[in-house]
Amino acid sequence: MRRFPVHGRGATCRDVFAFTVRLWNRQPARLAIIMTAMLASTLADVLMPLYSGRLIDAVSRAANAAAPASDSAVAAFSVPIALALGGIAMRHVAFIGLSDLVLKMISDVATEAFHHVQRFSTDWHANSFAGSTVRKITRGMWALDLLNSTILVTLLPSFVILIGSTVLLGWHWPVMGVIFACGSLVYLAFSISLSLGYVAPAASLANRWDTRLSGALADAVSCNAVVKGFGAEVREDERLANIMTKWRHRARRSWVRGTIIGSTQGVTLVALRVAVVGYAL
Repeated sequence: MRRFPVHGRGATCRDVFAFTVRLWNRQPARLAIIMTAMLASTLADVLMPLYSGRLIDAVSRAANAAAPASDSAVAAFSVPIALALGGIAMRHVAFIGLSDLVLKMISDVATEAFHHVQRFSTDWHANSFAGSTVRKITRGMWALDLLNSTILVTLLPSFVILIGSTVLLGWHWPVMGVIFACGSLVYLAFSISLSLGYVAPAASLANRWDTRLSGALADAVSCNAVVKGFGAEVREDERLANIMTKWRHRARRSWVRGTIIGSTQGVTLVALRVAVVGYAL
């Protein structure tokens, strides 16, 4: 399987992230609320195992004493419930804020893109597929939705949980904390390198063919009167079938590579767990 060159891939990711940050800067208060709520919810998840362990200890002491539940057991029981409810409430606030944030960003991007496209030269419009242009704009709009969800809902809490779990583990068991931290760094470096050097190039190529497919389909339908005037229906069918075949191959390669990296990450996680549990044993 041929491997695509990775030159410029990091720069592209930096450009996308810088563009996203510029859009975030238009809504600083809303972004701060989302991040604060997600961090609070994640902190509740990090503290849950600690207080669950204290609850088990309190229940064990009460059972050994053959006495009714003590105040410490009731308190240990109340804290996990409060953490769970607080985490749910904070996630609710974060998702409501994220909906407003993303909708405003998508609206701004679509409006500004339309503003720029409208002012391109007539020669550019005459030599560009209208369907491809529309597809690029709409794909970029919904990519912003996925990007914000990935960063604010997935990566940010995961990073906080990783740091928090490492600190808690290192606090109670320093050597285990070091092993966990080193394994996490290896996992992150491995995942990022595979994503940028293996999956992203294939996904970029698949997106280009998706744009071509959308352009060919939209323009053939919008210019159907011309196609019929020249009796070119069969030719258009063959042209679209050829583009569809190439798009299918490119898309499958992108999806398969995504599946491969997911499975590889799973194996890496298993290896990390084996290292942690093996040391504990």
